[in-house]
Amino acid sequence: MEVIEYCGLILWLVYLFLFVKREIRRKNKYANEYTKELIIKKPFHVIRIDSLFFFIVYFIYSDFADNRVLPYLYVIIVLTNIVYVIYDITDNYKVKKSNWSDELIYCSGALILAIFAFVYLLITKDLLKTCTLTLALNLVVPIYIWLLKIITTKKS
Repeated sequence: MEVIEYCGLILWLVYLFLFVKREIRRKNKYANEYTKELIIKKPFHVIRIDSLFFFIVYFIYSDFADNRVLPYLYVIIVLTNIVYVIYDITDNYKVKKSNWSDELIYCSGALILAIFAFVYLLITKDLLKTCTLTLALNLVVPIYIWLLKIITTKKS
């Protein structure tokens, strides 16, 4: 049982960095729109409805489901997210060579989120709560990218 839970967390790490990559691409594509008004005009560029939906489904299901089923649900959610983000990157943002120095600040935030999740796991020793936490952290990524874009735009 723990093997599937750890596989889910490893897949979440892959998803996290792909998700950050997609949000960076979105930031570059909609660079002129990344202002404070974006929340009003296009709120789902800051809060991802798919991440919110999966978090709510997992959170509600975890209240009444058998704990033996939850790791499988988590893996299915993460795999679905990975497929969606890969599709989105290749279809909407065209895969191209990255300049890692420009993306370092964004990837460092993802690394901090990953470290936070694993420290939480080490402290609580509860994989199911850590899975819930990782799905909640997915909600933070677009907001993090959006705030960094606003901060870096003001510095320029």
